[in-house]
Amino acid sequence: MFYMTSQQPDMSEASAKQDSSPISEAERNAMRSYLQRSEVRLSTLHRVATAFISGAGLLLLIPVFFKDAIDSIISIVLTQAANLFPQLGLQGLFLTGVVYLVIFYPLLLSLSIPLYGVYLLLKDMVHFYFTIYTPGFSENMLNPTFALTGIMFSKDESPQAKREAMRYEYESTQMGFMIPFSKERHELYFDSIIEKTNGHIIPESRQLDKLKAEGVLPADYNEQSVNRFNTALGIARSLDRTLAQEVAVTEMALVRHVLYLRRLMLRYIKTLLMFIWTMVISFMMLPFLKDDRFPTMIVLALGYLIWSLAVMRIIRWPLHWIYRHRRTNINFDQVDPQLTFMESSIRKYCNISIVASLIGLILTVAAYVS
Repeated sequence: MFYMTSQQPDMSEASAKQDSSPISEAERNAMRSYLQRSEVRLSTLHRVATAFISGAGLLLLIPVFFKDAIDSIISIVLTQAANLFPQLGLQGLFLTGVVYLVIFYPLLLSLSIPLYGVYLLLKDMVHFYFTIYTPGFSENMLNPTFALTGIMFSKDESPQAKREAMRYEYESTQMGFMIPFSKERHELYFDSIIEKTNGHIIPESRQLDKLKAEGVLPADYNEQSVNRFNTALGIARSLDRTLAQEVAVTEMALVRHVLYLRRLMLRYIKTLLMFIWTMVISFMMLPFLKDDRFPTMIVLALGYLIWSLAVMRIIRWPLHWIYRHRRTNINFDQVDPQLTFMESSIRKYCNISIVASLIGLILTVAAYVS
């Protein structure tokens, strides 16, 4: 026990010496190679996201869904609206109101769930592409920006080259190049952002006192122009990082993009399935609704009972596809709640829809028999 305790200071000292040792050129080359590979991976993730933003499947189904399916069903119901229990007088009117209520509930739910999926999908796209947090900035600065940050030349790659680049930036600064507003408008734009963020938008390495100490400002520099230029860097989240810091931020960016993209993809598939399932039921009901030999309300109640019974099973299909080789023993406790948020949100409404459509079916059959 004494031997192990006595060795601990030596080990910590060795670790500290190892951490403080300069990074070798081979290690720097490895980091540069990683950054190049990461750019390819980030580009691939964004290409995948672009495919879902185009949303060809949903863009094709949405107009058909509203124009040919839901619109036709509602029109038929409204044209054939009548008292289903005329022999019961006022009580019959009340029961008829109940029938319409319990049948219109699943009808509206079948319309709402696909639209709710589209809403979640659009929200996921915004979360994928935008953020208010960036490593290296104050957590009190909540200025929305693009999730992909700007990339600056690493200050430890060549301090002299970095200084020369910064000197040229401040000597030839023209804000019209980075933001094509008129002089008055871009000055107001940057000054207001500086004021509203209490100056936190300006990267720490681009603070005026540090730029003076590094000697990168021209002799006739204008303080306001320099701050506006630095604000533009802050809006784009362009920080002067070391090579190791750039690697760390890239690793975090890859994790962030994967977390959001997997949720986006799964919700897209679930939304597409909801549109397809609702359209299948709607188009199967339409021929019977248009045929006078079949009672309209019975067809609707039966159709939406079938829709309600299967909707939760269908929305879980993607998860079962993922677990195709372990389908018999899926442990939902281990499934990320973000991947099942949509079905968790609608489960209680679908259960109510089953009860409502079943009550509607019983009442409409009773009305037809009597």
